[in-house]
Amino acid sequence: MYNKLTIGQTPLLPLVIDGVKIWGKAEFMNPSGSIKDRPMNNIIQRAMEHNLLKEGDTLVEATSGNAGISFAMFCAMYGIKCVIVMPSNMSEERKQMLRLYGAELIEVAAGDFDGAIRLRNELSEKNGWFNGNQFASEWNIEAHRDGTGVELFHQCDMNCFTPSAFVAGTGTGGTLMGAGITLKNQFPYMDIVAVEPAESPVMSGGEPGLHGIQGIGDGSKFLVDLKVVDQIITISTKDAKEMAKRLTKEYGLFVGISAAANVLGSLKYSQDTGKEDIITILCDRGERYLSCL
Repeated sequence: MYNKLTIGQTPLLPLVIDGVKIWGKAEFMNPSGSIKDRPMNNIIQRAMEHNLLKEGDTLVEATSGNAGISFAMFCAMYGIKCVIVMPSNMSEERKQMLRLYGAELIEVAAGDFDGAIRLRNELSEKNGWFNGNQFASEWNIEAHRDGTGVELFHQCDMNCFTPSAFVAGTGTGGTLMGAGITLKNQFPYMDIVAVEPAESPVMSGGEPGLHGIQGIGDGSKFLVDLKVVDQIITISTKDAKEMAKRLTKEYGLFVGISAAANVLGSLKYSQDTGKEDIITILCDRGERYLSCL
């Protein structure tokens, strides 16, 4: 059984890239390999506390991958059936991991997150299944506000630095809204910076589109409150993939494409402002991207 000691409490890694000091929170060290273990475990725990979910029930969720993998892992642990709805263009490694954890996988058209969410809602209502609802859940934000953000504040204190910015890609927006606001409350002059795919610049006022930075840019703002976001940075799929390879070869960090996009966003922020000591999220491991790289 996983507990609060095995989920979270991840190290904050000091990285100097192109002369810029960046601090990367090593979320790939969570049990299923991504930051999504934090909110997905919290959603399940809260649902069980409120008698909305119990052993033998079915949970259904729409996801680009990491949240589904986390839900599948925890459902296997708690004896809950898991149904995942996912756009077909997500990596084969993601799909294989979901099936190995025992989840049922339903695929919709490539890039169709709205369709995945609609189907999730229909299945939940029709069958009486518990809806994970990660894209609208306060329990998602809570996990990062009371967990990720608090850890980061203590790690800043231990390492004796004041962050200039918190830079994070947005899928649901839970990390940015939870951890970002917790940090902002402690460091009021710190910027909150959102990262999104250049091919799907929804928060920047553009249209959703197909891209290869799986885990962010799911076609909507979801939980993100743009009033508290100081800057939005767009990163192309090509550049994110190249940075992922570079982090592996030059720094020994085999992280995913979205983690690489976060690092690139941090570098762009530094170029724009001249600031350093930027906190970002190394959100998952790279194995689930092998077929994409």
